Amino acid sequence: MNNREEKKLDKNYFLALALSMLVLVGYSFLLQKLRPQTPAPQNNAAQQITATSESKTNQIQEKQNGETVGEAVLEKSEEPQVTRYQNRLYDVELSTLGGTVTRLIFKGENRQSGISNEAFYEGEAQAPGIFGIRFSNEDADLSKTRFKMKLIPGRSGAYEFIYEKVGSYRINKKFYFGEKEPIIALDVSIENLSPEERRYPIVFHYGLNADVKHEQDKAMVQAVAKAQKIMEADHGKLSKKAFLISEEIVWAGLIKKYFALLVKPEIKAVSQETRLLGHNMETDMALEPLTLAPGASTQKQIFIYAGPQRYEVLSAFNSGFEDLLSRGIFGAFKILLLKSLKFFNQYSHNFGWAIILMTLVIKGLFSPLTNMSFKSMKKMQALQPKLKSLQERYKNDATKLNQSMMELYKKNKVNPLGGCLPMLLQIPIFIAFYQMLNDAIELKGAPFIGWIKDLAEPDRLWAFPTILPFIGSSFNILPLLMVGSMVLQQRMTPQMSTSPEQAKMMNIMMPIMFGFMFYNMPSGLVLYWLMNNTFSIIQQGLVKRMIVIPHHDDEDEK
Repeated sequence: MNNREEKKLDKNYFLALALSMLVLVGYSFLLQKLRPQTPAPQNNAAQQITATSESKTNQIQEKQNGETVGEAVLEKSEEPQVTRYQNRLYDVELSTLGGTVTRLIFKGENRQSGISNEAFYEGEAQAPGIFGIRFSNEDADLSKTRFKMKLIPGRSGAYEFIYEKVGSYRINKKFYFGEKEPIIALDVSIENLSPEERRYPIVFHYGLNADVKHEQDKAMVQAVAKAQKIMEADHGKLSKKAFLISEEIVWAGLIKKYFALLVKPEIKAVSQETRLLGHNMETDMALEPLTLAPGASTQKQIFIYAGPQRYEVLSAFNSGFEDLLSRGIFGAFKILLLKSLKFFNQYSHNFGWAIILMTLVIKGLFSPLTNMSFKSMKKMQALQPKLKSLQERYKNDATKLNQSMMELYKKNKVNPLGGCLPMLLQIPIFIAFYQMLNDAIELKGAPFIGWIKDLAEPDRLWAFPTILPFIGSSFNILPLLMVGSMVLQQRMTPQMSTSPEQAKMMNIMMPIMFGFMFYNMPSGLVLYWLMNNTFSIIQQGLVKRMIVIPHHDDEDEK
């Protein structure tokens, strides 16, 4: 019985710390608290899209097999007719088959070179694309129906698609592609041509390319929807079954690392279904049916955002899209840290130095708690001989042993949980910082120093001639420095355990395990962990000089 008590006491702090680390690294993406719905004011996307033409450098110069009209090339030689349009933000192909977009490339931002040529969607040739509509109560598949296409006069990046079913209805779809902001407005007009009142239950289709470069990024390929709360399904879940939502939806979309395609219809969305089909995620969103009298018509708008997951951009549309970045229990911390990172970058002009400055500030804010933790551990280490003596003396009386230990702690003003509780209070900040650095698009393409050219990628000091198991294709030095800092930090930490196995696990095995886990993670995240360990080592070095003397009744007892 005393062996169990001893192991429990020895492992108390380290077990809590190990569990905290596992929460931080292995399961943080599962800690999602879906926030309640907040009504978002309607916006007119067409008003947000400027119609001013871009400079001649952005115009398409191609004239082969087609006729140049403004910035678009109308392909005459193929059926269905395909139109290509480019501006500063988008490279788009539109098809008369369903009046859809068959290719959507986000070309990038002038302010950040790392955000460029992101393929949102590339469909198969002669296949229906995205942003198509159909009626759920009709057998005809409008996605495979030929629409008539024409340019909207006086507007750059504005296209109109028309389909008429004689004696039944006329559909008019107008696309407006943003030239200054990554938004697309789709105006849908329906006219009832029949002599009777008709209901038109619209199903809107959209999709996103789901290919990823790294296996670990699959968790960031997700279908999301904001209803009463934010719901989501990642690549793994979608590969097994469809993601179904059967309640009113405020906005919905498809996301992958750094980028998002978000949809907010003017018509109430009542349900949707997302499936993983080949290389794409495909979603059908059911809208509340429109009822039209004979000869009546109506126009509704679907607002589409197709661009980077940048907080200030998403929040500017007053559509609630920014909730995408503040999901989860620690979402508020994450946004606060993101804003702080940008604040420090204004002065450092380098996100690497901004990470170091933020790490230093956080360590400073938590230094009283950290000092308390180190001091408590040092006191517990000084009391180990007395505790061992009590365990030997009362090895057959657990009640007396516990009573004696409590008296010992009280007399020496020691809290046996004092070493881990202050650190556990810091876990929300650690997790939020981890999530923020892993998701922040600001780090994509952002250099630090020397060989670290992109804080969103591993540091890659040099490339290997082949891919190595568990390592990858490059030699990354930051994770090795991080492992070294963890080993040094563990050796400086007051050891409360007398077990060589426990000491070996904490001093060697855990740093190695973390080294493998962090080896191919973004260098910005590894830099944070390395600097956090470095500042902790300095702090521990100062605390280690403190001399702890047990109560005079316990000094000579062995």
